Amino acid sequence: MISSEDILRLFLPSWLFDFFELEKFTQDSFRIDVYLSEKKVMPQDSSDALISHGFTDYSIVQDFPVKGKAVYLHLRRRKWLNKDTAEILSQKFDIHYEGTRLTKEFVAFLKESN
Repeated sequence: MISSEDILRLFLPSWLFDFFELEKFTQDSFRIDVYLSEKKVMPQDSSDALISHGFTDYSIVQDFPVKGKAVYLHLRRRKWLNKDTAEILSQKFDIHYEGTRLTKEFVAFLKESN
């Protein structure tokens, strides 16, 4: 049986599921909302002093429409607490095109079609 995540993988940026897990998705006649949370994988350049410390608020980025419906990605990144310094860190992801709330792939497509 094909899961919701398998179907979404066909439409969303392929690298997204390397770093994020599907929480849920909703749809109505105008839009599809996909909620994703960062996986619990320590940042690469981190020390052993980091512990998971909850999540950031959701960031919303618009992606390619599907069957005439707007697609919105609701992404929340994991926060990490450095036990030694009490600093809170989050990984940065290069998802949206600077100055917009659109995915880079969607902007590239729009520029190409003009």
